[in-house]
Amino acid sequence: MGILADYFAATPGQALTTVDAGPGDELRPLRPKFLEPFVLVGALWEVMRHGHLGSPRTGLHAGGERVDGNDDEGPYLIRLVSEFVTELAALPDDRIDAVAAGWATAEEWMGEPELEIVAQLVGELRRVAPSGDRRRGGVLLDLRLTGGWVRAHPPAGRRPRRR
Repeated sequence: MGILADYFAATPGQALTTVDAGPGDELRPLRPKFLEPFVLVGALWEVMRHGHLGSPRTGLHAGGERVDGNDDEGPYLIRLVSEFVTELAALPDDRIDAVAAGWATAEEWMGEPELEIVAQLVGELRRVAPSGDRRRGGVLLDLRLTGGWVRAHPPAGRRPRRR
């Protein structure tokens, strides 16, 4: 089982059009592998606020309300917490490397992440955040749990095919 996670900014109307098939390329989604908003992105938020991961952790969760209307089987469309989006959009360039270094210490990463890749991911998440503020719909996450799904670089605007 895996997780497909697409982070994107959209108006409320645009968000509703993504429920069935996910966001198309026109919404410029960020498509990282296994980056759920609750624990791992919550760890990013903690590092942004405190400069490090605490012990015990503060329990920040960036995942907010579901806006999809689907049942518990998903797919899930989740609006990220607005305070997280605002803080992420305001993150200055000169803090990205330090935030990435702190976030890379989270035990929830699958394996030991490369610091350069984590820093790029922070920058890409920040890219999505300001457009979420401008569109007033927020930053959303299209989250799909996969069983037999394979995600090998699907064509632009298309979801992965079932094998």
